[in-house]
Amino acid sequence: MAQIWARFKADDEKAFDQLVQARYRLLFTYATRFTKDRDLIKDCVQDLFLELWSRRKGITDTPYVTIYLIKALRNNLFRKLRMEMGCRSTSEEGIEAEILITDYLTAETEWIADETLVNTEQSLRRAIAQLPKRQQEVVFLKFYKGLSNDDIAQLMAIEKQTVANFLYRAMAQLRSFPSIRSFAY
Repeated sequence: MAQIWARFKADDEKAFDQLVQARYRLLFTYATRFTKDRDLIKDCVQDLFLELWSRRKGITDTPYVTIYLIKALRNNLFRKLRMEMGCRSTSEEGIEAEILITDYLTAETEWIADETLVNTEQSLRRAIAQLPKRQQEVVFLKFYKGLSNDDIAQLMAIEKQTVANFLYRAMAQLRSFPSIRSFAY
C-alpha cells in the first residue's frame, strides 16, 4: 500500500484509483460504527478522497496508509456530524459525548490493527506463492498492477476468458487458506 501511496502522491491517477478501490469498503464499514446514514457516509468518504487528490503534493509519506485514511475519515465524519447535529462542543471528546458514540480506538488498538493487517498481507503473499505460476502472474497483474482483464489477456497472449478463469481459481484457492479466510476480498 505504501507504494501505491507514493505513486498517488506523484500524480499517478491509476494509483489513486487503486487506493480508492482498495480502501473504500473498509472506510465505509468503519464509518457505520458512528452513523447509519449511508448517504452521509458516502459523502464523507467521497470528500476524503477528493480532498486527498487535491492536496496530494502536501500530504506526508506514511507507512500506515490505512490508519491515515481512517483517521482522516473519522475527522471528516465528526466535522459533518457536529454540523448536522448542531453540537456545541469543539473537542472530539465532547462531540462523542453529545452524539453518544465511541470507537474505542487507542494507541494499542491501532497498533494491533496495523499488526493484523501486516500479518494478513504476509499470509496472503505466502498463499499466492503456492498458486500455479500463471495464476500468480494474473493475480499480480490484476491486484498489484491494477490491469484490466483485457490488458492482462493481451500482455500474456491468452484469451480474456482464460484470465477470468485463472482469477476465479486463484480466488477460490486463496479463500481456502485458513490464515486468510477472514480477509475481505
